[in-house]
Amino acid sequence: MGSTLTKNVRESMHAGFRPVRLCVVGAEGRLGSSIVRHAESQGCEVTRPIGRGEEPPNTRDGRFDVVVDASTVEGVQRACSIAEAHEMPLLECVTSLDAAAKSALKALEARIPVLVASNTSLGIATVRTLLGTMSNALGGWSVSITETHHSGKVDRPSGTARVIVSDLHAAGRAIDDGEVVSHREGDVIGTHEIVFTNAEERIVLRHEAMDRSVFAIGAIRAAKWLAAGRAAGRYAIADTLDRPDPHFGDQ
Repeated sequence: MGSTLTKNVRESMHAGFRPVRLCVVGAEGRLGSSIVRHAESQGCEVTRPIGRGEEPPNTRDGRFDVVVDASTVEGVQRACSIAEAHEMPLLECVTSLDAAAKSALKALEARIPVLVASNTSLGIATVRTLLGTMSNALGGWSVSITETHHSGKVDRPSGTARVIVSDLHAAGRAIDDGEVVSHREGDVIGTHEIVFTNAEERIVLRHEAMDRSVFAIGAIRAAKWLAAGRAAGRYAIADTLDRPDPHFGDQ
């Protein structure tokens, strides 16, 4: 199915260079509604917005090229079912996935392209590509992580901080979620700081989101990358940094 899906999506997208059509699950939420607002300016069209309740009859026949899940962990199964039924790629943006959600995504990736991104910011994606190189080069240095978000954010540490911990684990660093310092202040959108230190030097790798639109624009960018035609399998946001498709590059 993977090669057939890739061929169908690529031919469909290149026919007339029309906008990438999105099915947004969680279209009423913070990220989902932002994706809906920014889609047109980024060369996309939301043809199937799906909220929390029963899907409106007028959206059920909306054709699409990519499913973007911006809902909640409870909505992951719904997004997977839609992507599987239509044999279209899935961009999974939900954080703090539970075992059931992870299992559903694992089963799905054998049949369609699945990109899991807890943070769709291009800046965070770029920061993450640096961590392995820095960790290997600075073997004798200590490392610490601090993250700050708005006062209403429940999860501690943030999903992005947990992914950074995972990246450092992969680079051989013995650090866990419990060592992440989390702050919840006012309406801070999101700041992540990774600090490498030894007795003589200190390197600070810091990312600060100054506008929430970066997450929606990053999600749309990743969705367009998926729509360019990918084989079935699991992808990460770092994969989208490789070679941008000339027909579906950033707007």
